[in-house]
Amino acid sequence: MTIQKLLADYCRKKYFGENNQPVKIGIYRPSVLAWSCTRKQFNYYRFFDGKKPEEIPDDIVLLLAGGVVFHRLIQSLKDREGKNFWDRVEVECSIDVDVAGEKIKIIGHADAIRGKGVDEEVWEFKHVRTVPPNPHFAHKLQLNFYLAALKRVKGVLLYAGYDLDGGLKLKEFPHFYSDWYLEHLIQRAQMLHTFLVMDTPPRCSCRDKKHENLII
Repeated sequence: MTIQKLLADYCRKKYFGENNQPVKIGIYRPSVLAWSCTRKQFNYYRFFDGKKPEEIPDDIVLLLAGGVVFHRLIQSLKDREGKNFWDRVEVECSIDVDVAGEKIKIIGHADAIRGKGVDEEVWEFKHVRTVPPNPHFAHKLQLNFYLAALKRVKGVLLYAGYDLDGGLKLKEFPHFYSDWYLEHLIQRAQMLHTFLVMDTPPRCSCRDKKHENLII
């Protein structure tokens, strides 16, 4: 067994958990809804709906969950006294959404929470090649969902990337809850669900139309 296979199995378990059918139409991940191309979202749910984790190819798992190793490293941080830096990690949260009288669910896991009560900060980690000068729209959509579902106001996007010399570089961006971001994500969920129920693939919005032929 290769290291890549072992890593794929590890990421599969950490990303999908104990759920035997982790991809299911009607239950949507904010990380997938944050993708800019609706056809890419559609392909993910159409191809993997009802499949067991082990039925999802390794290359897809590593594409989706390759950042799991980095996430676990950050989540394991201790302070100088040896105490856990984070108050909670992998915090599950969800919101129910109505689509033409049908209930669907958006469900995800906030990477970490620091603080207590109303002072809690919700953190989202992103492992990237290059740290952006400003947070990406998709990442703010995802973090904003966690703030809404957890009824918190302040969040932080933590990017980890590399400088020109290959050294690790980290940068934090604060984000405060926005109704507009939540409504936009909910609209994406409603639109995606409608396409899936009608089994009508939307057009790929990418310039090269790659998701007309690729899964994701």
